This record gives sequence, C-alpha cells and structure tokens, in this order.
Amino acid sequence: MPFLDANGVSLHYEVAGSRGPVVVLLHELGGTLHSWDAVAPRLAARYRVLRYDQRGAGLSEKVRQEFTNDMLVEDFAALAKGCHLDPPYHFVTVAAAATQALRFLEKHSDHVGALVLCNPAPGVDASRAAALDERAAFAMREGMRASLPTTLAISYPPPYPPPQAGEGREGAGERAAYEAYLGRYLANDPVCFGFAFRALARTNMLHMLPQIRCPAMVVAGRHDTVRPHAGSAELAKRIPKARFELIEAGHFLPTQAPAPLVALLEDFLPQ
Repeated sequence: MPFLDANGVSLHYEVAGSRGPVVVLLHELGGTLHSWDAVAPRLAARYRVLRYDQRGAGLSEKVRQEFTNDMLVEDFAALAKGCHLDPPYHFVTVAAAATQALRFLEKHSDHVGALVLCNPAPGVDASRAAALDERAAFAMREGMRASLPTTLAISYPPPYPPPQAGEGREGAGERAAYEAYLGRYLANDPVCFGFAFRALARTNMLHMLPQIRCPAMVVAGRHDTVRPHAGSAELAKRIPKARFELIEAGHFLPTQAPAPLVALLEDFLPQ
C-alpha cells in the first residue's frame, strides 16, 4: 500500500483491480482503509477500487491544522488525479463520509457515476454543532480510550454474549473483527479525530439529496442504534429514484456485514 502527496498531505492508499469502473470506498470517521478489508478484495475482481486513509487517519499524515469537509474532498480529487484514475467515480461511503461524496457531486456532478450511502450522515444541523465540538474537545484532551463510552461503545458495541468454550466460527469471527476494529480505533490520533468531528459539525449536505440525478442506493443496518434504519429510509425517499436496502448489521456495514454488502454492490454498481 503506497503513499502519495496529495493536496499538501501524505495519503496512504491502495488501488486494486485492473479493469472496470472506478469504485471509491470512503471510510467512516474514526475508521481507516482497513474498514474495507473484507469488501475491497472482492470488488477488485470486477472494478478498479480505490481506498485510502483520510487526512489524519490510519497511516496518512497527522496534521495540526484544522481541516474542513471541502479540504477532504480536495484530498480525494488530488489523490484520484495522482493515481491516474479517471471519472466517473462510483462512491461507496459509510456514515459521515456521505458528506464528502455529496460535496464532490455538488462540485463535479458529471464526474459521479453512482452513490452508495451506508447508514448515511449527510449533514449536521447547526443546533448540534456544540455537542460535537465538546466530543471533539474531550477526545483531544483525554485521548481515544477515554472517549470510547461516547463514541465506539455506542456505534460498535462488542459482540455478545461473551465467548463460550467451543464457540462456533461465526461468533469467533465477529469477535476477531471487533477486536481488530477496536485496536485501529484506539490508534487514532486524538487531535486529528477531534478535527474530523469539528469538520463534520460544520457540514450539512442535506440540500443535495433532492438534487441527486445519478443512480443512488441507501443501505441501512437493522441493528444500528446510532442512525436507526427508519431515518435512513426517510433520507432515501428524498433522493429521486433511490434504492433502499436493509441488512442485518449495526452501524459499520463493511466490517459487520461485508458479504451482504458486497452482494448489494455487485448487483447495483455498473459492470
């Protein structure tokens, strides 16, 4: 997995697959390109797949200047250009990353082929900005572990029941996936994590939903308590001709339910 200087920051990325349309996988706030480990290799059999650690996340450069949603969009545009990946781009996003795909669509509507929004958070009302700012400040001040009760413990609780002797492979696999995700989450730089929360707090792309003209699909997790699926279904109704799908998962679909998500993507995305 190489690195590229794009828009003034070093980004860690992977391009897989040698043919087909370009699919861009945008990870969630607090995630990394490894959020897509169980999805990207399977899509690469049909598509050119780009995934990367966003500014301040994973192995990408840890910055000390606040950034905006527009800067994250510009990071993507510079990275795609540097990787010689031509549009149209077919975006698959998780949670807050929907704001980036929608902003890119607003700026370059002719460069977007399709949108898949998983448990989308397309914007934050100004009345909620203060709460997100406080969450950001707490993580920056106290660190990632201290912030777990108000972040990951809500969005990705550990699998239950606790491990049992002779446990089946499925339960053990869920636990292993959770432990890996937890480790990556705790490895986040709390300053950049806070910057990302603050950027989200100042972003609202809800106005773009009725303006989407490309094929769009909203996928929700039946057990998502952060963004209940009824709300995602209502968002889908605001997008002209959008497809809505509900799968057995929580908030982080690529990690918690990669197989059904891949099946939906292969059925929805152009060949």
